[in-house]
Amino acid sequence: MDNPEDIRADHRRLRKAESVSTIEEGNTRRERLDLEEEEDALVERRKRIRENVLRRQQEEEEEEESEYDTDSDEQSGIAMLIPVFVIKSERDTVAECERLDAEDRVLEDLTKERIKKRKIETKQIVAEEILKDEQIQKNIKLAPDIADVNMNEAEDYETWQVREIARIKRDRDNREAMSKDKEEIVKIRNMIEEERREWERKNPKPAAPAKQKWTCLQMYYHKGAFYHTDSDDR
Repeated sequence: MDNPEDIRADHRRLRKAESVSTIEEGNTRRERLDLEEEEDALVERRKRIRENVLRRQQEEEEEEESEYDTDSDEQSGIAMLIPVFVIKSERDTVAECERLDAEDRVLEDLTKERIKKRKIETKQIVAEEILKDEQIQKNIKLAPDIADVNMNEAEDYETWQVREIARIKRDRDNREAMSKDKEEIVKIRNMIEEERREWERKNPKPAAPAKQKWTCLQMYYHKGAFYHTDSDDR
């Protein structure tokens, strides 16, 4: 016959084992629920991000395609503003994109200005070379017919040599200018915000040339050269 104490001890061990199993099952269930909640939260967050991006794109398209509606709203004096919440990470991304766009605009303006200056310098060099060639042609025509052929060839060679030296110098100057532009672009990209503002202050953009003002229908009006007078030319 079994001892009652042994039977009670066996029951306590069984109840303890069942309790431990129940706790482990509860912990496993909670861990699974937590994991599912995290996955649901991640899916929800991605969904919100996609919705924000789509909403932002839709708003931009609506702003571009609804110019008439916007004008009507402004005339009626009613401004419809829809508040949109943007999370901090997206705000930081937008600010970074705006900063990069500003840097690209500054670099683009700088590059355009350098290219414009090089074009002007190139035109001046070409004009000088044309004048030199014309002067040489005039000198050749004024020279006597009995001029030595060897002398003409020497002058032609000297003229060609001058043009070639000018071309080589022009190419070298262009390469140096392009190298300086690249170095300056890299330097500006590595600047912090304060340094870039200081650079923009010391290197202001050139003022745009003033546009010619036309009177009523002046651009469609033309008077023949025969009817021009000295006062018109002035």
